[in-house]
Amino acid sequence: MESSLFLRNLWYFALHGNKLKKGKLLQRTILGEKIVLGRDRAGKPFALRDNCPHRGVPLSEGVFDGEIIACCYHGWQFNCSGVCQKIPALADAMAQLHKIRVFAYPCEEVSGTIWVYMPQNPEKPLGVVPPPPDLLIPANKEFLHVEQSRLDGNIDHATIGLIDPAHVTFVHQSWFWRSRNSAKLKEKNFEPVGIGFRMKRHQPSSAASGKGYRLLGGAISTEITFQLPGHRLEHIQIGERDFIASLTLLTPIDEKTTELNHVFYSSLGWMKYIWWPLVHLGRTFICQDVKVFRKLQRGLESDPKLMLMGDPDAQARWYYELKRHWSHAQEANTPFSNPIAPATLRWVT
Repeated sequence: MESSLFLRNLWYFALHGNKLKKGKLLQRTILGEKIVLGRDRAGKPFALRDNCPHRGVPLSEGVFDGEIIACCYHGWQFNCSGVCQKIPALADAMAQLHKIRVFAYPCEEVSGTIWVYMPQNPEKPLGVVPPPPDLLIPANKEFLHVEQSRLDGNIDHATIGLIDPAHVTFVHQSWFWRSRNSAKLKEKNFEPVGIGFRMKRHQPSSAASGKGYRLLGGAISTEITFQLPGHRLEHIQIGERDFIASLTLLTPIDEKTTELNHVFYSSLGWMKYIWWPLVHLGRTFICQDVKVFRKLQRGLESDPKLMLMGDPDAQARWYYELKRHWSHAQEANTPFSNPIAPATLRWVT
């Protein structure tokens, strides 16, 4: 029985598109499943189960010419849709060769990022596949890749850490950003949206405005959205025309490991001149999370009783509630109904 950690019938971030080169194959693990990704000759990405149906050898170990993947063991050949094209050892042509297939996952490229849809049951017809998630930027624009890290923790702990406001004061301290003495009372308004919830648009805190946002110029407002299975999408409006989209995307590798990817877009042309300092800043923040997750995993080895407390942990409770409703809807084949009600939360950070 599959772990209840994993949610199905959802799109998962696989990798930034600049890592997927034509003529090359890459293996990724999502929800514990080995997947081989590549680009066809037209540049369109594809994703297949990373096993030859003959003897199970990973297809990612084979030869790929942009059109055909040839297994390294017996040379069985498959196109980018997973349909068998040739079995070299057969002396006679096989009339129904096309019935031999490698499972093909729905795969799409969105603004320079590669997404894979993980179905409830790969052995059954997929039916209607929803479009990939809205990533907040125009379709003809592309995200830049800031940082990628692996967290020593399952998707639940990783997601709670992603949407937890209380840890910021203690984990993300630095001389150029904040200290424990800068903690203040915050009050934020939330509403349900899609398969998640949204912190409604507001002006950033005075501490953030004074040290970071003030460099952007113009009136600043921000809106932060969380969507299943583990996507935090921040949209920063700058004046009337410009904006920044900062996305943190969690992908479960297996039951003990979660990959964190941060991608970034800005309509401000001058941002490219400070790109590497931004990369360093993002790397610093993510490394702080990675370190505290190593400590968390050591603590979880003794299987302690855990708790969620008050408004600071309300988003974590919402996450679990969303998971329950999504899983029930998929099992019952009924429409998903968002259980989150509008709320105002207060915390000190």
